[in-house]
Amino acid sequence: MRPLTDALVLARAPYSESSQVVHLLTAGEGRITCLARGVYRPKSNFGGALDVLTRGEADVSRRRGSELDLLHRLRVTHPYRGLRRTLLAWSAASHVLELVRAFSWVRDREAGLFRLVTATLDALEGGPPAEVVETWLAAFALRLLERAGFRPELDGCLGCGARVGEGPVGFSLEEGGVVCPRCAAAKRRIVPLSAGALALERRILSGARGEAPADRDAVSEVRRTIDTVVEHRLERPLLARRLFDEEVAACA
Repeated sequence: MRPLTDALVLARAPYSESSQVVHLLTAGEGRITCLARGVYRPKSNFGGALDVLTRGEADVSRRRGSELDLLHRLRVTHPYRGLRRTLLAWSAASHVLELVRAFSWVRDREAGLFRLVTATLDALEGGPPAEVVETWLAAFALRLLERAGFRPELDGCLGCGARVGEGPVGFSLEEGGVVCPRCAAAKRRIVPLSAGALALERRILSGARGEAPADRDAVSEVRRTIDTVVEHRLERPLLARRLFDEEVAACA
C-alpha cells in the first residue's frame, strides 16, 4: 500500500473528456503535477475533492517515463470553507496560490514551504480583519522570497554600504534591498519606504508571526512594496493583486 502525502490543490485543468491535470503542493515531494483519471465520471472517486484550495491526503504514484504522476485519490481533510465565504478571504488566498506557483520548485522536498503556505491559509480562514490579512500576506511574500533566494537587504545601503538606520529609505527593485536617501537619488526603480514600513519588514524577517501591528499605514505600505518587488521579479503583474486591493479598499 502506498503511503499518503499531505497535499494542497494549487491548480487544475482538463486533460481529456474524463480526466484532469492537477497541480499539487505536497509536504513530502514539493510541487508536483498529476493526472487524475476519470475525475468527471459519475462514479469517480474524486467528486469535489479536486477543487482549488482543497487540502487532503493524496495517494500518488510515479509514472515511468512521464512528467505526470498519477493521482489515485484525494481524501479531503481541510476544505477551507472559510476562504470561500468572503471576497477578501478568497482574493487573499488566491494571491497566496499565485505566489506559490511562481516561487516554488518541482520536487523540492524541503517541507518548509508547505508549512508556510498552510499556516498562512489557516490564519486567513479564520476571517481576520483586512489589516491582519494584509500583514499575513506581506509576511508570506517576504518569507517566500527569502526561501527562493531573494531575501531583501534591509540593514546596509546597497549603494554605498553604509548602515541604514530607522528610515525613511528607498527600496531598489533592481538590487533587491534598501538604499540610503543619497544613493536613491542616483538610482532608477526606487520605491520609497517609510520608517514604519522598514521596521515592519525587519520584524517579519526576524521571525515575527502575522499579527498586525498598530500602524495600519505601515502594513499597507509593506504589502504594496512586496507586491511590487514580486512583480518586478516575475516581469508581469500579479493577477490576484487588483481584486485584493479592491477588497481592502472596500473594508477601509
